[in-house]
Amino acid sequence: MLALLVWALVVFGKYGGNPSGLARIGDQIPLSPRLEGQSLVVLAGKRGNDGQQFLSLALDPLQADPRTSAALDNPIYRGKRLLYPLLAWLLGFGQPGLILWMLGLINVACIGCAGGLVARWAQLHQRSPQWGLAVLALPGIWITLSLDTADLLATTLLLAAAVAAQQRRLGPLAASLTAALLTRETSLLAWAATALTALWERRWRWLVPLALVPVPLLAWMARLRHRFAATADGTLASLHFTWPFTGVLRKAAQLLGLLQLPGVELGGAERLFDGLCFLLWLATLGLLAVAVGQRSTGRWLRLAAGCYLLPALCTSTQILARFPDYTRVWIDLASLALLALLAGRSGWLKPWLALASLVSIGYGAGYLVLAP
Repeated sequence: MLALLVWALVVFGKYGGNPSGLARIGDQIPLSPRLEGQSLVVLAGKRGNDGQQFLSLALDPLQADPRTSAALDNPIYRGKRLLYPLLAWLLGFGQPGLILWMLGLINVACIGCAGGLVARWAQLHQRSPQWGLAVLALPGIWITLSLDTADLLATTLLLAAAVAAQQRRLGPLAASLTAALLTRETSLLAWAATALTALWERRWRWLVPLALVPVPLLAWMARLRHRFAATADGTLASLHFTWPFTGVLRKAAQLLGLLQLPGVELGGAERLFDGLCFLLWLATLGLLAVAVGQRSTGRWLRLAAGCYLLPALCTSTQILARFPDYTRVWIDLASLALLALLAGRSGWLKPWLALASLVSIGYGAGYLVLAP
């Protein structure tokens, strides 16, 4: 209910009842032809957020119209994140006017589901289910809700996989991972952690079902690559990662005023808030590093934390340049850290949540008042 209230406040209060404002549509990339006749909030002089890409896909998830592909910066890279736009298309009955609303409402529903899953995780570790409300402190939750991207759906499916792994329920675990892979390819890390856990615990009958988990994603990627043979799938991904700690050190230098990143100018207030977000991100990495060595967190979570840590440390300044990007893109880190803190009964849980809440409140105030 709180997520729905916040979503309604933004859509009706900030954008006058026009849900396209959440997609952060720019005027520098072609729009989907299926948006013709729709009233849109367009940001002049802006390239457009990832939400614009998901909106184009939601109007034509299979890219049947060549003009849909022309509206994407990379039809393979974007197209393989199929599930979120496909759900919006199905729930919106293929109607552009309804799809614009569904993109945001799916994320609202995901926040409720994420809270329920964390509550269940807490119960499995003899904690109060009221800890499910802790998801509301995570800034990545609210940033994703305000930008119409797939990150919330992906992290909700990751939480579902974590609960299923804890309960040792193979069917829900495989289903959650399969859906997560079709939402965002970084979920391969959770799949790898699950396979390693099965090997560690000698659950041999799990290996074949788990081996089939990435098959739908691989089949869909093969179709996209065949259709867009001239497109380099890894073009965007190669920009997002670099050598370990390189991006982290460059980001720290940026915040200290020692380095100017191309195309990014941080004012005093934004620099301060970005520094707070970066501090939270580093604290989250530290908590996951501790979780890797704690038996109380469970084998699956320890392996998942380890699998997510390495690529996170390799994040480039393409993502780390500004707080809405790395906070949202690595929302899974915060989700796993919350699970680890609950499982380990860590004394750092409340301070970490307090810092996360401060960032969330700051982002909400800035978004409502300062963002165009």
